[in-house]
Amino acid sequence: MSGDPIGIVVGGRYRIVQTIGQGAFGRTLLADDLILHRPVAVKVLDVRQGPDWKAYQLFEREADVLAGLRHQGIPAVHGTLRDEWNGAPATFLVMEYIEGTSLAQLIENRQSLESAEVLNVFLELLAVLDYLHGRVPPILHRDIKPANIILRPGGIPALVDFGSVRHVVLGPDEGGSTVAGTYGYMPYEQYMGQATPASDLYALGATFLHVLTGRPPRDFMSDEGRIQVPASLPGDPRLPPVLERLLRPSPAERFARASEVRQALLSPAVLEPTGERRGGPARALILRPVVLPAAPRTIEGETEKMLERVAPSAWDLMDASNKREETTLGDILIFAFFCVITAGVLPAVFFSIAGSRRRRLRRFFSQGTPGTARVLNVYLETVAFGEKLARVSYEFEADGRLFRDSDQVLPVIANRWQPGDMIQILYIADRDYDSVVISTS
Repeated sequence: MSGDPIGIVVGGRYRIVQTIGQGAFGRTLLADDLILHRPVAVKVLDVRQGPDWKAYQLFEREADVLAGLRHQGIPAVHGTLRDEWNGAPATFLVMEYIEGTSLAQLIENRQSLESAEVLNVFLELLAVLDYLHGRVPPILHRDIKPANIILRPGGIPALVDFGSVRHVVLGPDEGGSTVAGTYGYMPYEQYMGQATPASDLYALGATFLHVLTGRPPRDFMSDEGRIQVPASLPGDPRLPPVLERLLRPSPAERFARASEVRQALLSPAVLEPTGERRGGPARALILRPVVLPAAPRTIEGETEKMLERVAPSAWDLMDASNKREETTLGDILIFAFFCVITAGVLPAVFFSIAGSRRRRLRRFFSQGTPGTARVLNVYLETVAFGEKLARVSYEFEADGRLFRDSDQVLPVIANRWQPGDMIQILYIADRDYDSVVISTS
């Protein structure tokens, strides 16, 4: 924005590059960290509008709350400092710069997310709210909307702009009537200064109604102020009934916790085929359960055969991107050539990787409990000599709780999966629910 002192250095360390956001009482700037050589976001009160005690109070609250949070979906705080800004003393909050595109920008540019991506982003944000609302005391964002959700380049969302944040349990110096939020995304009780975790969930529901339809939630609001969710919405058919419940006027009629929303989206009832998938017809998402003897079990017979199918060989890893039908003379000659030019290092590395993977799998086949997990994301990682394995992140329910984990599999297997697919896993409860993927199709 014009008038900002672009190029100045605050705190002797942060050179201001440009303004990237403007709030009700402050603005957010992109800056270069001259010591660590990284971009950072610097938030400063707009002192040119005059001193405002409530603005300072909210600003300091945001800094205090964010400083104690550690989650990939929330910008990390690097520190606070005091310096001059436009000739007057000011306080600055230095945060992680979240690179990416906001949901508001996607809507404005008429860019749509694929059905599986929408569901994945929804679930990731529910995990963020589960984390915030699970603090002691719980933390409310109070201004969830498309502009405050940024998709990182890898598709993982981050919730930003905690300028309206507050603890559910108020301090002795705080009143209960502070109203913060954005019209259309705020439930009635928030207008009355009585926000709860269910209020943040209402705002998340309104946000995804906007994402799915391209229309702001006020367009669906009745004369009584109730948002009417259309009977049919584009995308995953699991979302409309969840959105309808999230957007009910009374908090008592909504989901009370983010974990309840996640359970509704991941309950067994939603594991049936649901419409057309990208690239072809839907496939059944209910998996045939893995049958193994009670743990601890001896690895023999059918259990050993299953382990052999799951454990990749060194040869599989050396040519991980291709589906190998049989080994040919040409393959052997190529292998021998690379053994020579790498002085035997290449086979040693891949035999080591294969051996390590087999030992890990043996522990799970001996002690693990079979389960199913829902794929959240799949991406490639380089392991050695330019070969890549697929890193699959997923979540699963066990003992009434929801867990997240990731594992490496061959790309020829993971290339068949996309977010929302169900896969087979083994997990060990007394090892903090550590798990491995055992699906091979």
